Order: sequence, then C-alpha cells, then structure tokens
Amino acid sequence: MRKVTIKDVAKEAGVSISTVSKALNHKGYVSKETVDRIQVAVKSLRYQVNANARSLKSERTNKVGVIISDISNPYLMSIAKEIETTIRSIGCHMILMSHNDNVEQERELLQLILEQQVDGLVIIPTGSNRELVQHVQDTGVPIIAVDRRTDGVNTDSIEDDNYFGSYEAINYLSSLGHKKIAVLFGHLNHSNGRARYDGAVDALKNQNLLITRYIRQGNFNEENAFRETQELLLLQEPPTAIYSCNNTMTIGLLKAIQEQGLSIPNDISVIAFGDREQWELIKPKLTLITQPLKRIGTESASLLKNRLTIYEEYEPKKIVIKPRLEIGESCKYLSSK
Repeated sequence: MRKVTIKDVAKEAGVSISTVSKALNHKGYVSKETVDRIQVAVKSLRYQVNANARSLKSERTNKVGVIISDISNPYLMSIAKEIETTIRSIGCHMILMSHNDNVEQERELLQLILEQQVDGLVIIPTGSNRELVQHVQDTGVPIIAVDRRTDGVNTDSIEDDNYFGSYEAINYLSSLGHKKIAVLFGHLNHSNGRARYDGAVDALKNQNLLITRYIRQGNFNEENAFRETQELLLLQEPPTAIYSCNNTMTIGLLKAIQEQGLSIPNDISVIAFGDREQWELIKPKLTLITQPLKRIGTESASLLKNRLTIYEEYEPKKIVIKPRLEIGESCKYLSSK
C-alpha cells in the first residue's frame, strides 16, 4: 500500500500543504475549524507524522533566502538591499546567492535552500526547475517571485509590465521618425525576457518596421551585447536607433558605441529598459523605460513579511507594475523626409 503523504492530507482537508505543516507543527496561527478538518483527514488517512521532520521545522530559523540572477547587476542588488532592510525589522537575516541565469546553478542553490531550512525565499527564477521550486513551496517555505515567474508554480509575485514597456520604447523611437530600429533582447526561456522581446517585435510589426537582421540576442550579458552592437554598427546600413532590454546589456551597448567613435544621439540613438539610478552620471542623459526598483524591493519584502507573520492561508498575490518612459537626451529626432 502506498505511503500516505502530507500532500494527501492537504488534498483531503481542502487546504494547502503549508497550512497542514503549520497545524501539525503548531507553527503560527491556523483557525480551529481548519485544524479540526486537518485532524479528521489525518485520522481518516492514518497519516503518520514524521517526528524528526516535525522537530526540524517546529522552530523558525530566522533565515530568508534571496536568489538573484546576477550579483553584479546594480538594479538587482538594490532590490536585495530593500528586502534586507524589511526582513531585518522582523528579526530575519538574508542569505544572498546568484545563479547567473544558469539552470544547474539554480538547482544547486534551491537544494541549499532546503538544507538551510529557511523561513522564506525571494527568487528571480531562471524559469526552469519548476518541479524543484514547487517542492520548496510544498515543504511550507513561502516563495516570492520577483521580476520573473516560474511557469506552472503559483506563488506571490511582483514584476514589471515588460510587454508594455518594450512596446512603449519602440513607439517612442518611431514617433521620432526612426525607421531602422535595432533591438538587443535577452533570454526567451523566462517570462520577462519573452515579454520584452514580444513587446518590441509586436510594436515593430504593427508599424511595418521589423527588420530581422536588427533583432539581436544579447542574453542579458554585457559581452554578448557588446559583440552584437559592434556587428550592428558595422552593417552596410546600420540602424539609426537601438533599444536595449536591460541594464547589463546597455553597458555593453554603450562601450561598443564608444569604441566605434560614435556620438549619442548624433550618430546613433539609444533607449534602454532599466533603472535611472545606475545611469545618473552618464552623459548624455539616457532615455529609459524605468523600473521602480525601490517599490519592487519594498513590496516583494512586504509580501514575504506578510507570509511570515500572517498565518491564515490566502491566495497568492500577483503585482504587476507599469514602467514609465523617462525622456532623456539620447534619442534624436529624424526628419520625416
């Protein structure tokens, strides 16, 4: 006969696995009515509670895991800082790690999260490792997905409206008279990469401006973006404007333009998806599709804080923030001739 699991109890009682875990471990508040349903399910299924597992999870560790995609990205580190500030207010400490958009590295870090018995996890996922992310959540660890989602795993999440932001970037360049618009996009294997790519390409298609040789994959990587930008600038008919889909690729883009001895915006116009703070000292002032990093950081931390301090079960919250176009000095108006 198959061994009865905590998942079976949760299904029988009509609650989540984390609620069953809280009720059996006496960890936090669960309503009496819910506890009674769980106890009935336990008895009905003859579920045997693992005493060792219960003793391990009965006390909070006051550790919160934060897994980001790139520890060198100032935007992501700013989000991590906001998270740390908030979780310290409830006596928790942050374990910060980076998977570098590598699926295997993310898998190793998720295993470490399980070993460390963290109270919660904030993650910018690769978009893969769905089963392992689900397993972490099934152990009772609340997960907050930031900037991206893991398809098929229902967690609290906060992200930009990436499609809208990219669409706006292309529309703005078109409004200035640009017909030769290049796009540096990232990965297509996670949600924000796909959405930014789709938004830009759809906007180009809708205005009959799509030129496939101008669409280049930079993989959210500075070196790749540098190489792709150099190739674009050396084309017989180079683009008049380039849209970069994130901060890290924008660094490579700007370096390539500088190496070619070109001037922004006189020789080439630039617009980027990213955070204003990183580019404060750059001249000319970049035109950006801006991400409200302070809000993203504080709200993701607040989502986690609520999961750690409010023990009644509630549906995952999905927060989507519309980015804003901030017009700088890096995009040139072209005559309509």
